[in-house]
Amino acid sequence: MAAQALRDVTGKVASAFSDIRQMTSAEPAAEDIPSQPSILQEEDTPHGHYVLAGPAEWESSASCVAYLQGKTGHTTKYGPSINRLKLEVYPFTAKIARIKIVDAGRRRWEVPQELVPIGEVLSDIEKLPLNADFELLLDDEPGDVGFAIIRKSDGVPVFDSRGFPISFCDHYMEISTRLPEGTLVYGLGEVTGPFLREPGSRYAFWARDAQTPLHENAYSSLPIFAGMHEGKAFGVYLHNSNALDMVYTDSKITYKVVGGVLDFFVYIGDSYEDVTRQHQLVTGFPRLPPYYSLGYHQCRWFYDTTEKLHESREKNVEADIPVDVFWLDIDYMEKYKLFTLDQDRYPNFAEYIREKMHKENHKLVVILDPGIKCNVEGYKPWTRGVELDIFIKNGNEKRDFVGKVWPGHVVFPDWIHPKVQQYWTEMFREWLEIMPVDGIWHDMNECSNFVNGDVWEVGGDAAEDAILIPSGEETVADLAEASAEGAEDKFEGKVISAESQGAEPKGETVEVKADIEVEDIGEAKGAGTTGGVVKPKTITFDPSKPLGITNLPYSVNHGGQDWPLTSRSISVESVHHGGLIEYDLHNLFGHLNCRVTYNALTQIRPDERPFILTRSAFAGSGQYVSKWLGDNFSTWESMRWSISGILNMQLFGIPHIGADVGGFTGAPSTELLLRWFQLGSMYPFCRNHNMPNTPSQEAHISDEVAQVARTYLTIRYRILPFWYTAFARVADQGGSVVQPVWAVYPPQEDEDMAKVMKENNDAFLVNSQLLVVPIVTEGQTKVPTWIPAGLWYDMSNGEVIATKTDEWITLEAPVEKMPLYFRGGSIIPMHYNKTGKTTVDFREGGLALTIALDADGTAGGSVYLDDGVSFGSEKSWVRFTAALSESAEELKLEVDGQFGYFPANEQEITVREVIVMAASAHARAIPVTIVLKAASLMTIGL
Repeated sequence: MAAQALRDVTGKVASAFSDIRQMTSAEPAAEDIPSQPSILQEEDTPHGHYVLAGPAEWESSASCVAYLQGKTGHTTKYGPSINRLKLEVYPFTAKIARIKIVDAGRRRWEVPQELVPIGEVLSDIEKLPLNADFELLLDDEPGDVGFAIIRKSDGVPVFDSRGFPISFCDHYMEISTRLPEGTLVYGLGEVTGPFLREPGSRYAFWARDAQTPLHENAYSSLPIFAGMHEGKAFGVYLHNSNALDMVYTDSKITYKVVGGVLDFFVYIGDSYEDVTRQHQLVTGFPRLPPYYSLGYHQCRWFYDTTEKLHESREKNVEADIPVDVFWLDIDYMEKYKLFTLDQDRYPNFAEYIREKMHKENHKLVVILDPGIKCNVEGYKPWTRGVELDIFIKNGNEKRDFVGKVWPGHVVFPDWIHPKVQQYWTEMFREWLEIMPVDGIWHDMNECSNFVNGDVWEVGGDAAEDAILIPSGEETVADLAEASAEGAEDKFEGKVISAESQGAEPKGETVEVKADIEVEDIGEAKGAGTTGGVVKPKTITFDPSKPLGITNLPYSVNHGGQDWPLTSRSISVESVHHGGLIEYDLHNLFGHLNCRVTYNALTQIRPDERPFILTRSAFAGSGQYVSKWLGDNFSTWESMRWSISGILNMQLFGIPHIGADVGGFTGAPSTELLLRWFQLGSMYPFCRNHNMPNTPSQEAHISDEVAQVARTYLTIRYRILPFWYTAFARVADQGGSVVQPVWAVYPPQEDEDMAKVMKENNDAFLVNSQLLVVPIVTEGQTKVPTWIPAGLWYDMSNGEVIATKTDEWITLEAPVEKMPLYFRGGSIIPMHYNKTGKTTVDFREGGLALTIALDADGTAGGSVYLDDGVSFGSEKSWVRFTAALSESAEELKLEVDGQFGYFPANEQEITVREVIVMAASAHARAIPVTIVLKAASLMTIGL
């Protein structure tokens, strides 16, 4: 994977599309544009636009090429139809169908293989499927073309466009797929809300800097859904980087896309996990994160001096809170400029990192937004970028596009420029000498911009090049005056845009303090602040003007209110290398940003697996990064929606995912914070983070919080071998590290399936073997949940729940306890040490095994072992199998596998304890006999 990541691709993309400078945005000649009706007016012509141009060319029952002909004289309210289309359907693998519809006469923008590689993890056998598990039906009756992908095993159409129109215009494409009756839908990201998506919704896909608004588009564009129908799963992914809507009703999903081509991958299933893995076969398996990154992370915006960072470290250590990683927000920078360090507030910081942090096994991760402060002589990130000419251009291509974020006016690297990798690696190499950090946090890479487009085109306050320095102690008027004077200190809070707080977009310029409530915004907006956030206006279509990317005939549901695509971002007409435009590349910005960073870090530190956290992602981003769910709130609802977020990200191929424990905005109650520490301890990525001007929510803040946080974070650390093994499996084979309970253990009765899937989406599984039942309701001390048939052992005391059938039960959950249960039949690898400060302490103590026997007296499991940090580490995959003898007087534990990891500290791979969980006291007390099935195995030191 490292070799793949290091491939130099940036120069290839523009040359690949050199003949079609602005593919999707190419404007038809004025005389070719019909008089446009109102965008809300229905068409006068029949809705079906295409018929087969002739007989299809069939290669098999699952593969064909056909040409579609537009109906004579047909026009739409979205512009003239493209006259001739090419439809190609073929098996990508035996269980994945690819459907591609393109303009047969002119090449359009489509996501380049060089930027988002497709199918590179497929084996040779998977690339050449002999017998597809689906067949294709092509229907030209009664005159409108339609097609369906039919799953052979049950005859269910998993993609079915028959009876629906296909529209294909320069700036609008539409196609629908009928959902089998009763289908439940998951995925559709990135959207905050319930795990089970709600019909009657129009989901927008346009990466957006927004503070986790409910049901609206947020940081990433991930247009994939999984459907569950009668106990079987299927999925559909649209490989398209342009803006689009997916309109979900009870009976169908309709795609409304404003650029590119229609390039679908249809996943046949059968299980939910199958669909997850099939998507990753297309987009790439997630990378294996470094071991330390599975530990606990402590972050806060406003560790603005070395002393404050050190104080947090000391207090966590004194409270016996295990923690591996500390984080810095933008406070560490000099005037918020990238690749700088404020030496006054962080003196001798490189020495502090190396001598104080690293020697105590603490890591440091810092934020790095994409905007480069411009027009500052002697500031190398800008001057070198100008020299190499690697910044995104304004639409006229004569100057760099200028946006506005924390340092004031900024320019943005063009991630497809052939010299951008050289530039970014140079900046990192020099900066890491003064900032020897361990990981990178890419925020605001949607790409976020505090004005709607280029500052010189927006004009007014946006043209003022002032540092944004909100303060919880200043009024909005004070802030305006300070910003106008270019003040640079007293940074105590972030600007939060009015729109992100739920205000109606009205086009004013307004800067809102971090602690202003929604109802205060109306009073604040008239202050006329300098350097403020320009709120977007609701989009309007002008039928008198030619159609184009700034006058689109269809409004994507951006921001839930059809906002213009340029809102709070780079202008869509901005130009990238080779004449490519932001309109086509916008949703790839965060993905490419992270890929270039990944390449830079692997060049500078070739033996270390990088740790990169991103806010924005695209298909395949999991190969390079971890992710968090963005700027959430200190509310019970926000905590609950984090569960759906981490589950959906498994489907999207980004398994190392978490939410800010305690919430980023607001002040959690003690009860909420306790419950969030419990839940967060079972996030794949576990980080506490919040903003200034709010109370601290660190684990040490009170004895009550510290006790619960210590207990559950220690549980997390003890089972890190179990977590790490799950991540290693996914990196090797694809799949998920956490799962919905029903996806692993489907209800025994078909009629129970829908009820369970609708009502039991708070509980989840870790690696299919550990049941997590979080408490997400205030004041709740008993939690109802659905338990699949079998044995389930309380992790805290070994007490067993034994059910012969699936059951709804109620579990005791006093405020200090979150139910955790091992599945009977599992062997859970753990760290032997019961306490420790970091992952290093726990690793050095060796291993323990918890054997949770099933009703037949058997169990199985595995552990993956390597050095936890390097690409080239030797590794071991160890398999464990346990079974009671027929007399039930002996428990035999067999150890087998592939062995290659032998650290200098042999105790690290020594099994020092075996714990048996069984339904009977007798079985728990019988002796364990170890049987080594191969030579030179891991050490058993019982």
